[in-house]
Amino acid sequence: MKAAEEVTRFRVKADVQEAERRIQEEAKLRERLQNKADEAASSNRRDSSVLMKWNSLFQETVPQKLLEAINKQKESCSKIIESKDKLIADLKEELKNKDEEYVRALKEQATAIDDLISCMHERTKDMIERYAEELEAIENAFMNERKELLKSQQAEIDTMTERRRNIEDQNMKRRQEKVEDWQLRLHEIHETYGEYYNKLKCQLQTEIQGLEQQLEEMRALYQLNAEKLNYNLQVLSERVKENDKAIATHKRKLARLQDVLSGLITKYAETDKKFRHENNILTESYRRITEQYKDLQLKFQYFEKADTEKYRQVWNMNEEEAMKLVNQCLMADKVVFEQQLGVEWKPPDLNFWQEEDIEHGGEGEDDEVQEEHDDRELSEAALKMFELLKSECGFLVEDRIKKTISMLDEQDESKMDAQRLESIWKALGVNNKADIMKLLQHFVQPGSEDDTEAELINQQDCVKALTAYVEQQNKNACLASSKKHQQASYEERAKQRRRKEEKEFWVRMANVVPESHSRIWGALEDGLEKYYKQLQDRARLIDETDAIRQQNDELRALLNTYMQSKINEELFHPPQLTVANVPPQ
Repeated sequence: MKAAEEVTRFRVKADVQEAERRIQEEAKLRERLQNKADEAASSNRRDSSVLMKWNSLFQETVPQKLLEAINKQKESCSKIIESKDKLIADLKEELKNKDEEYVRALKEQATAIDDLISCMHERTKDMIERYAEELEAIENAFMNERKELLKSQQAEIDTMTERRRNIEDQNMKRRQEKVEDWQLRLHEIHETYGEYYNKLKCQLQTEIQGLEQQLEEMRALYQLNAEKLNYNLQVLSERVKENDKAIATHKRKLARLQDVLSGLITKYAETDKKFRHENNILTESYRRITEQYKDLQLKFQYFEKADTEKYRQVWNMNEEEAMKLVNQCLMADKVVFEQQLGVEWKPPDLNFWQEEDIEHGGEGEDDEVQEEHDDRELSEAALKMFELLKSECGFLVEDRIKKTISMLDEQDESKMDAQRLESIWKALGVNNKADIMKLLQHFVQPGSEDDTEAELINQQDCVKALTAYVEQQNKNACLASSKKHQQASYEERAKQRRRKEEKEFWVRMANVVPESHSRIWGALEDGLEKYYKQLQDRARLIDETDAIRQQNDELRALLNTYMQSKINEELFHPPQLTVANVPPQ
């Protein structure tokens, strides 16, 4: 209260002085304005009299009188200038007095401000001393109470402090280990998926370029085919016209063509021979392609098994990585519920397969396909059957083989028999020892059980036996094809079911965190972001407040320096005048 009264006293005193100064200034201002008005009126009268006398001077003809009149005009002008100079001198004197008065006012104001500041410092010092005494008394009372409580509960406090220190150390170690583990895992994931992304990007770009090139080639091919078709259409149209003309011509030539019939029959015989030769060539090509197809089937089965094994390896690798990610998501969900929300967390079911035992594609398959061409060791009965076929069914041996045999020497009978045997086996479709035994059953007399002493059929029944064997082989081939078709359809359904189960497996693994938990994550993230934003705003406001407070201190010190500077006494309009004329707020 005393400090407020002291400040009020200084302020009232300054207001009174300012009011008195303003009253005096107003009186002086009215006086200056009156003097200025009087001088202006007298100056106007003199100016008008001087102007009136100038006209009379132009009418004067006597030089002496003109000189006297000019001297009088000069005196009148001198009086007018003297009155103006006197007014200017008075204003300069008033201005000088104002400057001096302004300097005195600044000094008085600076003295008053210093007195007020010293008074404020004294009051502040007294208050600080009183507050320090009160604070010291409070601290003494608090320390006394604290000592009493510490004495009564010192043992319990020491036990709890030691327990808390141990728990904090353990938590710190666990947290450090988890942080290092997660950082290592994140680094591995970044490296793995970065490389995978780059490889996939390069692969897709290469495929896109290849497809674009193929598209351009197909467009060019289609354009070429369209042009060819248009050309062929035009050619055919012309041919139709020509054929219409040729029909009439051919009708006239029909009688003459009857004579050419004998020649055409001869030509037909030659053409038939030619086509038979081409048929044999095509048959050989067909057999060769059939063998290539069988070899290709074996290769396909081998590569299919290898691809299946690679697929299972990739599947296991991706499943392990996905399970790691699932565990990370569940760990994060557990942290959110237990640490952030304080809610009990229940782990979900991690059995992503609907059935416990699911047959994996490629597992439990049969071993590799046995080779089709087994060692065809001929028994005694088979050798007899071969001799019978060689003598009675020579048409089974190809013409090419016959030509080759005819070129061999008679001493190479073993090579000749081997080539005939191979040609007959190819013609009958015999590939292994089991086929030889099936063929032998048709050439053995009924009731013969021992192959070594078996009696073969008559030579006349050889063609019938071959026909029966071929018909049986055709039936077996039809049954085998139907079984293969059923097996293929069953395998296709199994593959589709397997793909569907795998897709559901990945979907269930991807949705291991429920939608409700995801919404809770989103709400928690929004709340934490808002809290973080409020903390940032608060920090920014604190920094701004500190900066403004520092600027105020610097401006106050700079203002005091300017007020106390001696250069203000030498200025006509020093800055203190502007400060003094500002009305109090």
